[in-house]
Amino acid sequence: MVLSNMGFKVIIDTPGIKFSACHFLKRPERCSRLHGHNYYVSIELNSDLDEDFFVEDFIQLKKNLKSIIKQMDHYVLIPKNASDLRIIEDNEAVEVITANKRYVFPRQDVIFLPVVSTTTELLAKYIHDKLKEIYKNKKIIVRLKESETTSAVYEE
Repeated sequence: MVLSNMGFKVIIDTPGIKFSACHFLKRPERCSRLHGHNYYVSIELNSDLDEDFFVEDFIQLKKNLKSIIKQMDHYVLIPKNASDLRIIEDNEAVEVITANKRYVFPRQDVIFLPVVSTTTELLAKYIHDKLKEIYKNKKIIVRLKESETTSAVYEE
């Protein structure tokens, strides 16, 4: 017996599910400087119950989420799809040129993300999209907290 109507939801909201990363934004001026956050991730998964009466096994869900955010932990996040950045890279360094700044990072300290900006909103969507590859038939809500008082949410 499978219970339906997607009335069931599981929530992962654990302080230990987090990543630290460095980035810069186009504006405001203060955020255009290189800076970092400790991002805390929480998710909700909605779906029908499976044959074992689960939306999803909590242990597997945490494992999948941690594998996604681990890829960003302690890296400089570079928006690969930003039209206003010039990126020059080789095996040793990544140079990023904006309208008024130039950054050079060791290659091993950088991760390129397929986004146009590394705002918290788009990082939440990125995490959502990676989870959606795993949980195709479930409704997913990602909440990404960048400080005690600010967070962004993405859901479809």
